[in-house]
Amino acid sequence: MKVFRRLVLLAVILCLGWLSIPFNVLVLGSDARPNQPLKGSRSDGIIVLKVTPLLAKIQMISIPRDTYTDVPCEKGGKVDKINHSYAFGGRECTIKAVEELLDTKINYSVLFRFDDVIALTDIIGGVDIVSNHTFTQDNQSFVQGQAYNIKGERALAYTRHRKTDSAFKRDERQRQVIQSIAKKLVSPAGWQYIPGVRNYMQEKMEVSFNPLRIISTLPAILINKTNFEQHEIKGDGKMIKGVWYFIPEQSSLDEAKKDFKIYF
Repeated sequence: MKVFRRLVLLAVILCLGWLSIPFNVLVLGSDARPNQPLKGSRSDGIIVLKVTPLLAKIQMISIPRDTYTDVPCEKGGKVDKINHSYAFGGRECTIKAVEELLDTKINYSVLFRFDDVIALTDIIGGVDIVSNHTFTQDNQSFVQGQAYNIKGERALAYTRHRKTDSAFKRDERQRQVIQSIAKKLVSPAGWQYIPGVRNYMQEKMEVSFNPLRIISTLPAILINKTNFEQHEIKGDGKMIKGVWYFIPEQSSLDEAKKDFKIYF
């Protein structure tokens, strides 16, 4: 009996240890329009979230869509823009490309289409953001520094715009919205929306999650205020054979590798 109890205790300890290990989630935005097939589309946004359950910490980093890197699924292992990886090999190819770029492990992934941004922000009653730029997109206007609660088509417009500033600012807006969704869902006032979000994601979206790993974040969230950190990869644009690419600074890339390193 004592041996059995020890085995049970060991199993619980091992399980809790596994649940406390940090994990990475790859969030992809497809440029496929409503009613268009995902096959052949490109990644419109590439964001990695590192979740550290014991510290109730979520780190976020955007990978510029034009990043010049190895795309493992291209014929001959061609170096190309990282957002082309989805067109060549779907989500799995993009996961491999991101893992190689950041020298890390991607544990789970979520694929967003335009309709999903509209639906999810509607389900949770909107998200709070402070606009990082003054612009108008799809008849939706925003003023830099102004706070807004946005949802539906307005949220989509905010995450899509890049014509009057840059792809980097758009990446920042996408992170803003994702962070605001996460903040709302982990706050006690937002728990009421979790069933609706869960059902929508299971029925309408391409997701790969282990529920136990997600649940493992809840105790730390209940005890501590969730800490969100924004990271970025610095670099410069460069024309190569007539095509514009984003070339990451090695020091910045090395820092990202260190911050988002996962072994399991």
